[in-house]
Amino acid sequence: MPKSLQQVLSQIDKLQKEANSIRAKEVAGVISRIQEAIRHYDLTPADLFGSTAKKATAATKGKRGGVAKYQAEDGRTWSGVGKRPNWFVAAIEAGKTPEDLLIAGAGGKAAEQAKPTRAKGSKRKSVAKEKRVGEPKYHNGEGKTWTGKGTRPGWFVAALASGKTAEDLLINKN
Repeated sequence: MPKSLQQVLSQIDKLQKEANSIRAKEVAGVISRIQEAIRHYDLTPADLFGSTAKKATAATKGKRGGVAKYQAEDGRTWSGVGKRPNWFVAAIEAGKTPEDLLIAGAGGKAAEQAKPTRAKGSKRKSVAKEKRVGEPKYHNGEGKTWTGKGTRPGWFVAALASGKTAEDLLINKN
């Protein structure tokens, strides 16, 4: 008997949750074993990564916890230094551009648009315009929201595919 799209999506969701659970358990075990070995053998970053580890640490000192340049809809941020975080890669794959994820004042076009300008010879600085962020219009019940503008997020598309309507996902303003 043929399965409905809803049944297949439900199976995919169930299997994805199972896979995430298994991965989390395996990762926890691997991290635990690595930490134990590091403590047992008193290993240093140079032991693990070679002599360049100290140079890289010195070169990036002060950049950890630095100024965030990109931000996800759920508030996670990235400075733009180092490996791209999973949320950033997923957003790019979902059709966003890095410029869409820029935080105002963090560099690039968004920062240029928000830069204060002043007339030549003027001594008074003008106030930069604040970037207006739209108020969320839709939610998935698990903390993810969308303003209804721009590319539809993956969770929204999946909810529609599972049989929900856009009206079902509206945030109740009462």
